[in-house]
Amino acid sequence: MKQTWVLASYSISKIPQILKLSTVQDIKPAIHLEKDVSHYTIKTVTTKQELRDVLELRFNVFFREFSKPKIDPPFRALDIDSHDFLCDHLIIKDKKNNKVVACYRLLSSNNKPENKPFYSESEFIMNDFLNLSDIKLELGRACVHPEYRKGTVILLLWRGLIEYAQKSNTRYLFGCSSINRSQFANLPLILSEIEEQNAYIKEWHIGIQSAYRYDLEMLNSYLVKQPKPIHSLMGIYINAGAKVSQQMAYDREMNCLDLLTILDMNILPAVYKKNMNS
Repeated sequence: MKQTWVLASYSISKIPQILKLSTVQDIKPAIHLEKDVSHYTIKTVTTKQELRDVLELRFNVFFREFSKPKIDPPFRALDIDSHDFLCDHLIIKDKKNNKVVACYRLLSSNNKPENKPFYSESEFIMNDFLNLSDIKLELGRACVHPEYRKGTVILLLWRGLIEYAQKSNTRYLFGCSSINRSQFANLPLILSEIEEQNAYIKEWHIGIQSAYRYDLEMLNSYLVKQPKPIHSLMGIYINAGAKVSQQMAYDREMNCLDLLTILDMNILPAVYKKNMNS
């Protein structure tokens, strides 16, 4: 019964976005980026098919691989919301099969409509940070196909992100870093590593929206079984100098815990910038 309710709720909520997607023609990104590197292409989405491939990849990773309960809607399985039509989508394509194997959703404060909040604002209270005058770039919906989760593709995704940030004159990168359910058992270790690296946000007040608060007892049954490193993307961000919120938001749809993550490009180590041109 619960699975049926989750499926019906998900399906109904996505109907407006799926109908809108059907009307999309060619896409003109705010920042055009396209570069071939070895067997891959780093680019921003420019076609309806590329966008559909992104939405399908995200659904397979977030809802079929990581989420519980699993969702398998009767229509084409797409992870889609209204932000997808406002954002640029950075992708890595395998040139051998023209397959989208990794993606980011990007929204610059320079391009965001005034009446449309950032996605992160649905989970976090972050006015102190957003009131800064510098250009900010929200990163979202990052995922990599399970067959391509190796250093090459992740580094190419990072390379594309840095180039996009530079082209858009971005000062701050920010977004939600997620701890999915499979990592809950290692939460104490993850938080300990963040503390050891002095990686908590202290400059600005960050709060949690009421709909994303959770009861700590929810995590009481999870114990560290095997020590594991910090989630790969979060680890990359922190090693690059990013800070994360001390409070976590619980995303019920994605069944994960989110930490607001902020990276100041002005303090990005030179080795990370160098990777863009290597």
